[in-house]
Amino acid sequence: MTMLSLHCQEIVRMSITVLLLQMIKLFILMCLGYLLYKVKIIDDHTRQHMTKVILYVTTPALIINSFVENMGTGNGSGLGTLFIVAICLYALLPLVGVIFNFVLRVPKESRGMYMFMTVFSNVGFMGFPVVEALYGSLGLFYAAVFNCIFNICVFTLGVVFMNSGNSVREVINIKKLLNPGIAGCLIALIIPMLKIRIPDTIMEVIGSVGGLTSTLAMILVGASLASMNIREMFGDSRVYFYTIIRQFLLPLASWGLIKLFIKEEMLASITLIMVAMPVGNTAVLFATEYNKDEKLAARTIFLTTVTAMISIPFVMWVCGS
Repeated sequence: MTMLSLHCQEIVRMSITVLLLQMIKLFILMCLGYLLYKVKIIDDHTRQHMTKVILYVTTPALIINSFVENMGTGNGSGLGTLFIVAICLYALLPLVGVIFNFVLRVPKESRGMYMFMTVFSNVGFMGFPVVEALYGSLGLFYAAVFNCIFNICVFTLGVVFMNSGNSVREVINIKKLLNPGIAGCLIALIIPMLKIRIPDTIMEVIGSVGGLTSTLAMILVGASLASMNIREMFGDSRVYFYTIIRQFLLPLASWGLIKLFIKEEMLASITLIMVAMPVGNTAVLFATEYNKDEKLAARTIFLTTVTAMISIPFVMWVCGS
């Protein structure tokens, strides 16, 4: 057996281990949310307020903390390349979403939701640990840069997707685009650019608040699942087809383009990992906030997250990443 094949086996083994640990955490949090809804500690009214807290308080704090904390690592060339790649990726993924809508014959009222779920993966809660396990602090820094572009797009493109089907004036609503999420992104970019020194105590508070994001979001996903009956949760065949295409075919098809434009192996692999991640928990948050089909979002998050346990190691093995 060659050293290369042993190395590939070790990578697959590490990725499976990290994914398994993250999935255990995810499912415990989802089960907690499910239980809290069933015993009526969380109700629909509470979920609305939790959504606002996550979107407009904890997420901006997470954006600021993740970017500022990882500044100073990495090289300028890799950083510039990754910025360009991330921007190009989020420009192309909406086109993939349009194709998915056509192939799966998605009803008009659900197209914006499917577009959102196609573009925005779970790059933070699941992506960060996998990248850190495989590539260490430098890889984590690059993932944080990727996540910064993600957050800018989710609070701009994501808002547009959620408003699709409305009037043009409502879709391109400047007031909705100027939100706390975008403010967090701008602050995260300005601080290192201007070399602003923030006291450690303040950064610890920001980090603590931001650290609540994934926990609260997954509890919210569990509560959304608890509001469904069994047929609603498992009876949508379109979601199954979508999951297979999204988790297997999309990353494999993306790899050719990734390798065409990115020559550095680590950057190419990190980009592939970001694409291969399951639907992000932001789908439920935005669906709740903008009165879209949060049940569709919750069951798709659940199914793609379970599938990711198999799909991500498989994709990395096939691509030799």
